[in-house]
Amino acid sequence: MHDCPVCQVPLHGHERVCPSCGAKQRVRREFANLPQFKEPGVNMVPFIIGIGIVIFCFVAAANQSWIGQLMTRKPQAEDPLARVSPLEARSAVENKIAEGLQAVGAKATFKWTAAGAEADKSASKPVELAVDTSLQDPNSHKAIIDNVKDYMLRANMTTLTMTDAKSHATWTYNVPAPPPSDDAAASPDNAATTESPASQQ
Repeated sequence: MHDCPVCQVPLHGHERVCPSCGAKQRVRREFANLPQFKEPGVNMVPFIIGIGIVIFCFVAAANQSWIGQLMTRKPQAEDPLARVSPLEARSAVENKIAEGLQAVGAKATFKWTAAGAEADKSASKPVELAVDTSLQDPNSHKAIIDNVKDYMLRANMTTLTMTDAKSHATWTYNVPAPPPSDDAAASPDNAATTESPASQQ
């Protein structure tokens, strides 16, 4: 044994560094070729695995909560007709029907009514629309009306009637009125129009 020349701590002779002061030591000849053993360090793998499991459980629990569902919920597409006023929707119905009839070489007259009485297109109450035309092909009415169905509920229309003078046929489309307090019913997706069979005049 010998003492550390710096701090005078007794050493065995195989230490390369003084464990007390850290000063380098001269290893005795008989210990010079022996392998040097270091004190085992702390194994961090179990801690890393444990932290990973905790994070995984936290994320899984968060996804099941309302916060996780809110974060992962896809953005809902905005209704393109949400900002359209009833008057704008009525004008769109009228214009699209006129364009569709013009495409098949027909013209039309439009008559707006409310509760059976003649009314202006801008009336605040529910309205009905009667379209008088003359079609080369009576079957062409379906594509023309299908093009405006999405606007009918937004236009606060209860009935759309198309009368064909050439085939003496009348087609009536009824739109169920939505409940006043139900915002969802105002969506075009709920505008389930029903068509009455054509009546021969």
